[in-house]
Amino acid sequence: MTDKLAWRSKGVSLVALLVISVFAPSARADVTLVDQDGWQVFMNGRFQSFVNYNEGQGIPANSQTATIVDGNGNSVELRGGGVERGDAVPEFKMGVKATPEDQGLVREMRIRSGFTGNVLGFGVRKRLSERTEILGYTAVTVGVDSDQRRKFAIVQPDWRESFIRVTSSWGSLTAGRTLTLFSRGATEITYLYGYRYGLGFPGTVTLASQSTAGSVGFGVLGNGFGSGMAYATPRLAGLQITVGAYDSVNYPNTLFLNRSRWPRAESEITYENTLGGKGFLKLFANGAYQRLYDYSGTPLSADVYGAGFGGRLELGPVRLGLAGHWGKGIGVTYSLEPNYSLFLVDPTANAMQDPMSDCGMGKISACPPVKLRVVDGAYAQTLILLTKALDLKLGAGVTRVHQLPEDVGAGLPGGASVGYVTIKQQIGIGTGFTVHASDNFHITVEYFRAMFQWYKPTPAPENATAPSQTMNSVNAGVTYDF
Repeated sequence: MTDKLAWRSKGVSLVALLVISVFAPSARADVTLVDQDGWQVFMNGRFQSFVNYNEGQGIPANSQTATIVDGNGNSVELRGGGVERGDAVPEFKMGVKATPEDQGLVREMRIRSGFTGNVLGFGVRKRLSERTEILGYTAVTVGVDSDQRRKFAIVQPDWRESFIRVTSSWGSLTAGRTLTLFSRGATEITYLYGYRYGLGFPGTVTLASQSTAGSVGFGVLGNGFGSGMAYATPRLAGLQITVGAYDSVNYPNTLFLNRSRWPRAESEITYENTLGGKGFLKLFANGAYQRLYDYSGTPLSADVYGAGFGGRLELGPVRLGLAGHWGKGIGVTYSLEPNYSLFLVDPTANAMQDPMSDCGMGKISACPPVKLRVVDGAYAQTLILLTKALDLKLGAGVTRVHQLPEDVGAGLPGGASVGYVTIKQQIGIGTGFTVHASDNFHITVEYFRAMFQWYKPTPAPENATAPSQTMNSVNAGVTYDF
């Protein structure tokens, strides 16, 4: 249980480490350092710092462990979701110490990085011919806050991007570490219309975060970075198709999903239209597939796959983005995240350890299969340009995990406990405004409300309510980009 809690705490902070940086160099203003003999050397980046105030509940728990009690009085593990207890302290009511079941109170302020973090990128372009150009780009992200407020702790740089791209009349080929294709459109929406100059959901309260989550995990499945190779066709009549092969992602939480043989396949198709010069429309659909195997070398395997879809519209001062996703085992916060709510391996593991069963006696075909749960989500984000120097944003999203028959006691003896409760849904609502003091200096004030809800345990105590947690964040800070 301790190891699982430790991983879950790290898993929340991984949102900050893996999800978002700034987008490809073409989406940023570049500072040219050298432009000579067909060579161009440039740099770009941004710096952010925010005051972040958080107030809410600790994760539902008895005492300091992430468990609750079912209808039989058994301890039941909560899987996935929520903000770790961190600095949640027991509440004293009228001088009386809180009960062990008290979730405690989170109430604290931090100085930390924002959604993109502090980024410094360098690139080299070379025109090989009239139609062909080669680009090499690398970027590092660094935060401002220390792990658990320990000033002496080293802030590690996170080298998120490093790739080569060849672009010509036949399209483009990218090789290296870049933003992946699956759920790229939704991530783009939350960046452009939501938290380009903001913070959003902090992702973690106590641990360090080189960047925060924005709306990732709340209807947005962050695409993250990965090593791979991707080919994009030329854009024809607004259409473009991109296909890629990326280093597969194993799930270290269980041996049954901790081995792979082949790269992960991802693709995206987009359509763009300037609406006759009156605005901008972009539609997208993307997907991913990979097969994971048992680390022990048995034939057991499970398929992870999903799809993302949506679009964004710009008309006059209004920006609107809509996105959704669906898949099996695809992640709750970022794509292919090894979240405990995603997979069910208990029946397989129990059967293998039962010497009286065919599975336990080595007949793998008789073993219960490893199962993955369905995850889906929906997200809407608006940005209104009130003036040239003032933006107003509002967004909301929900991510849901759907139960398997085994999660409600199917196949268990009467009255037996499932022993765990998966996250049911995560809902996030965010709003705020940004003042553009200049083209490169931006001041943002915002509010984000995160709500987590688990399913009831099986069996549930009489009159039991679903475990839940709510966290409110108020953020104010500045961004300097170039």
